[in-house]
Amino acid sequence: MPPAVADAGGLLVLAGLLEGVDHDVDEVVALDATSLLLAEYLTIRHEGAPPKAAFDYGLVERVVHEWLPVRAVAFEAALSSAANDIDIDAAASLVVAEMLGLPLMTKSRDVVSDCVTVLYC
Repeated sequence: MPPAVADAGGLLVLAGLLEGVDHDVDEVVALDATSLLLAEYLTIRHEGAPPKAAFDYGLVERVVHEWLPVRAVAFEAALSSAANDIDIDAAASLVVAEMLGLPLMTKSRDVVSDCVTVLYC
């Protein structure tokens, strides 16, 4: 399968940290802002165990081939998120997927696209 863009939920599934469908893709592209969201989530998930949070964060980083800057799509993502009632990370990831013509991997069933394939995890 070709490369794909993944949002936070997709990355957690690919890293084996959440249950879901692990789609077989050649390369994974993600937004750099997603890394902050994941770090926050893992810190909360492993409250009181920073080494475990850091280990899990390393598992996520291993599945990402390239981190893309979110700044270029930030405003469009914010508008899309508000208009489609989806979280900002999924909206930004969808904008990037559509710009690149790549599938999007997500756990969010609210994400839909007329332009690219959405691979639900």
